[in-house]
Amino acid sequence: MLTCSAILILLLLPGSLLAQTSQVFESNKESLVALAVYGANKELIAKGCAFVVGEELLATAYQLVSGADMAEGTTAKGKKVKIEGMVAVDRTQGVAILKMKGKMPLLKLGSSDSLAEGQKIIALGANEAGEIVSAEGSVRRLARFDEKLSVAVASLAVPAGFAGSPVFNEKAEVVGLLHVLERGATGIIPVHQWREIAKLGRVTEFKNWKKEDYLAILEGALLAGRVYYLAEDTGNAQKYLERAAKLSPNNLEIQTKLAEIYSRQRDFNSAISAYRRILELDPNLGEAYFGLGSVYVRMMKWPEAVAPLEKAIQMNVQTQEAWRLLATAFEEMKDFTRAAAAYEKYVGLNPSDWGAYLRLGLCYMELGQFEPAVKALEEAQKKQPQDIKVNYTLAQAYQKNKQYEQAEKTFVLLAELSPEDAASYYGLIVRMYDEVGKFDRAVLAAQKVVELSPKSEMAPYNLGIMYFKLERYDEAIAAFRKALEIRPNYEYAWYQIGYSYSRQKKYKEAIEAFNKFVELMPDSYDGWFNIGVSYMLMKDFKNALQPMQKAVELKPDYGVALYNLAIVYLNLHDNLSAREVYKNLVSVDPGLAEKLKKILR
Repeated sequence: MLTCSAILILLLLPGSLLAQTSQVFESNKESLVALAVYGANKELIAKGCAFVVGEELLATAYQLVSGADMAEGTTAKGKKVKIEGMVAVDRTQGVAILKMKGKMPLLKLGSSDSLAEGQKIIALGANEAGEIVSAEGSVRRLARFDEKLSVAVASLAVPAGFAGSPVFNEKAEVVGLLHVLERGATGIIPVHQWREIAKLGRVTEFKNWKKEDYLAILEGALLAGRVYYLAEDTGNAQKYLERAAKLSPNNLEIQTKLAEIYSRQRDFNSAISAYRRILELDPNLGEAYFGLGSVYVRMMKWPEAVAPLEKAIQMNVQTQEAWRLLATAFEEMKDFTRAAAAYEKYVGLNPSDWGAYLRLGLCYMELGQFEPAVKALEEAQKKQPQDIKVNYTLAQAYQKNKQYEQAEKTFVLLAELSPEDAASYYGLIVRMYDEVGKFDRAVLAAQKVVELSPKSEMAPYNLGIMYFKLERYDEAIAAFRKALEIRPNYEYAWYQIGYSYSRQKKYKEAIEAFNKFVELMPDSYDGWFNIGVSYMLMKDFKNALQPMQKAVELKPDYGVALYNLAIVYLNLHDNLSAREVYKNLVSVDPGLAEKLKKILR
């Protein structure tokens, strides 16, 4: 009778595998016993499975019988089988050979040398009711821990009664013995590793066997830790490996696995302690230096990461990743020279990593080395042509390297890649050409900004500034008036209109514009000053007086305003007031004061 879980597994399998499973089950079920294990007071302490591996010999998981005072088996037909005691035990593998009374069919032991990840397997074991049933799965991972020991973990959904059961290949050959641990973790011990102990020898009755909790001793804790480690159950792996570490603190494998587990669980302080312990035991273990350095990187302890990572590179361990982590550490430390050198080493080993080329380019940018920055960023763009950050950084590098047309093309590409930000990218083109005095190119980009941002007063305003710098004042004024259409109280547009008219020597129009400006910004000394200067240029000194006085009132230390105020007084024949202004100017701007002194009467 199959359990519900076993039936569901079978129904999901292809017909060919279903037939194989049925065949393996029918051909081999008579060679298994459901095992019941009892303690000192005849209390049931474990249930599992055992299978025939020799004449009157059964193999099972040692954890089932390590504390036994008595054990009995039940065949698939319900017949009781007496278990007389222990014949042999391999604690490292957790395998026990038991002596039974009576004869049962011998299973065919195969070669597990060919056991491989992904291989289909079939297990026979006992369900919760003690009935022999089957389960199917595959090998998930297979690892060799030393020359004599390999362990596999499998995708097998089985109850605890499958502990000690045989694992078959598709040829119905036994390829391993199954361990079932807490939370359903399953580990397979390949048959070729323990078949030599399956020989009839001296039998030790259970009552004379030295009782032990297998999972509490070094070998059991280590085996459980290995199984959970392979199954990626880091919580239970840590539990058993820490137990093993207490029993064998100088075991490199245990410390190494614990260090890795601590790192995965972000218990970085414990990981560092474990890696340091490893290096105490073996100072030449390059993997430990790499692990220690990588943990420091994850902790963002950049200076501490450098030495172990450099040591790992020196020992040729995880060189590619060590260079990447070392480059990251140097970059975070703002040591851009060493960061760039490390990134160069890394991309030499892994030229497909576009992100590393981006970081390399950024380091060169920080160093002001724009030509190698461009080269690195162009490599990043080849590999990731539509990445916003790559293109933006490349555009900046082109600009810094005075490759303005390439920078413009890249900003235009960014506008195409991100239409919602297009105006901002064209604005960067405006700023770039403005900074280098290429105002005609800036105008073209500014016109594009106006087109893209019809509701922004800043767009036509900036266009007006570029026209102004080209001395195209009529176009500048038209652009500033466009800004005022969008925002009528835009004070600086009025100011720039006034300034543009001044450059055209249209002082009356300039005064009108500056008056609009000071209406909106009455505390701007600059606005009042420009009104005063405009009147002075029209030789209307009477009307120049009040705005120039206002400019000085708002900014008493404005030397140019003081000087021009004195000139106004002189032209109004008010020498006394001019001399009073001179007195103030002496402390504000001695140079202008000296100039004024020469024309005072």
